[in-house]
Amino acid sequence: MRNNKSTAMWWEEFFDDSYGRMGLEVIDAERTRVEVDFIVGALELKKREWILDLACGKGRHSLELARRGFSRVTGLDYTEDYLKKAREIKEAENLNVRLVQGDMRDIPFDAEFDAAYNYFTSFGFFADEKDNEKVIASVAKALKPGGRFLLETINRDQMIRNFFKLGWYEREGEYVLKRFEIDLETSTLVSEWTYLRGKRKTVRQVRIRMYSLHEMITMLRRNGLEFVSAWGNKEKELLTWDHHRMIVLAKKS
Repeated sequence: MRNNKSTAMWWEEFFDDSYGRMGLEVIDAERTRVEVDFIVGALELKKREWILDLACGKGRHSLELARRGFSRVTGLDYTEDYLKKAREIKEAENLNVRLVQGDMRDIPFDAEFDAAYNYFTSFGFFADEKDNEKVIASVAKALKPGGRFLLETINRDQMIRNFFKLGWYEREGEYVLKRFEIDLETSTLVSEWTYLRGKRKTVRQVRIRMYSLHEMITMLRRNGLEFVSAWGNKEKELLTWDHHRMIVLAKKS
C-alpha cells in the first residue's frame, strides 16, 4: 500500500463514481431515515431553524430533512458531481433545500445556522492537523451563538484495540476490497479501496485522521464550542472504547 505522509488531496480522486455506486448507493433508505431520526433528536431540531449538513455528499440527510418539512436546510460538499445528483432529486421531488459547493475549511456563512452536523466519517480528511482544526473553526463561525454541532466519526481508541487489516463486499457483481493500515505517529487510518468490475480495476486511497475523545473536546473548546456529550451509537450509550463510532455533541458559547 502506498503510505506517503505528504498525500494531501486524496479526496479529489476518491469521491468519484465508483465510491458513489459502492460507498453511497449501498446505503438503503431505511438507514438514512434512522440516521435522520437520530440527528433530529440529538440536535433537537425545529422545523424553522437554519441547519447545515456539512460534507453532505449526494444529500441523503439534507433531502430527507427537507422531505420532513425542514425548510431551511443547507447541504455543503466539495464534490460537484454528488451535488448535481442531489439537485436532480431535489428538483424531481420539489424539495426546499439549498445545495452549495465549497470547502469545509472555509464555510461561506457567518453566524447563520442554529445547528450543524458532520455525519458519516467526513472529518479528519487533512494531512495537516491545522486544516482539520480549520473545519471546527469554520463550523463555529457559521453557527449562531448557542448553535449546536453534531460530529459523527471513527472512535480512534476502539479502532486501535480492534484493528483488522482486510475487508470486502459485493454489490450487483462489483466487488470492493479494502486493505487497512494505521499510522500510529499521526493516528491516521490509511485504507486502500480496490474496485473490481468485470475486467476493470480501480484503486483509491483514503486517509482519515482519527481522534480520541479528549483530543476532540480540546479542539472544540479552542474554537468556542463547548462539549455537551459523547455517545457510541444512535441509542445514546455513553462513549466507551468498545464503541466503533464516536458521536460528539457541542454547543457554541
